Amino acid sequence: MSVQPMKACGPGSSEGDGPEAAGTAQRLTDVVQSAGELLRVHGAAWGPQVATGTQLSVSEAFELAAAVPGDATAVEAEWLRQAQRDGVYDDPNRSLETVVQHIESTTITEADLLEHLGPNWQATTDTIADVAAIGFDEYVAQVRASPGMRAADALDTRSRLREKAIAYSLREQWDRSQELVGVYFQQCTTEAATRRAPSILVENYIQDWDLAEALVRDAVAATFFADSSGDDRERIEALERGLRSVQTPNEFDQDDSLTRSVQPNENLHPDDAALLELEQPSLDDE
Repeated sequence: MSVQPMKACGPGSSEGDGPEAAGTAQRLTDVVQSAGELLRVHGAAWGPQVATGTQLSVSEAFELAAAVPGDATAVEAEWLRQAQRDGVYDDPNRSLETVVQHIESTTITEADLLEHLGPNWQATTDTIADVAAIGFDEYVAQVRASPGMRAADALDTRSRLREKAIAYSLREQWDRSQELVGVYFQQCTTEAATRRAPSILVENYIQDWDLAEALVRDAVAATFFADSSGDDRERIEALERGLRSVQTPNEFDQDDSLTRSVQPNENLHPDDAALLELEQPSLDDE
């Protein structure tokens, strides 16, 4: 009998057995350990396309092991960071057994999460978990139905805060916290694209998906410097408001200065976005 993994992009609950039931680091460690057990019991495969019988890919094992929305994304990202640190991926001929053994030996501590996501890692993981608990389709539907909710200078603010992170020697942590959002949305948009009505072009969905992702990236950027004050505090509150106004619309009055705009490529890493902008003129001339 094959094992069908839980849909990480579906709705869930962040209550009960969720974030309040155990410390985040211990909960994520439990997910890693459970994933290792699942791979031992059901067998491991390099991917779902090549799995036979009950075999699971690493991603599927994390997904099955995670009870709290968003945990599978956070756990896989941290495990990959540790695997790369420990040289697991240095060997192009690595075996699945080596990968499974590393998963089984992995623990996730608060120090790991601090190194991975920066000093406000808890707020970052909570933000993603809150969105994931809604379920991808429902969250996007809420964004689609919302009036203007995003500060017009949100991207510029995010860029300034990244510069501040770099000045504080937190470039990697900033980028990884943003990438955590990107991994969740990449997975869910890919899955959603396969479920769309054949008569509707993917492009018709992209604006909603991009805006939905940008709001979470804004919120995670705000949590990164949640303890800031002064001018930074005002900018951070503007970034926070976008996602909060979608989640709790009755708490906010409509503000005509807010927008529903998102710029092309703004959800990419800044270096990738800059490269695409350089390439775009040559593409236009073809």
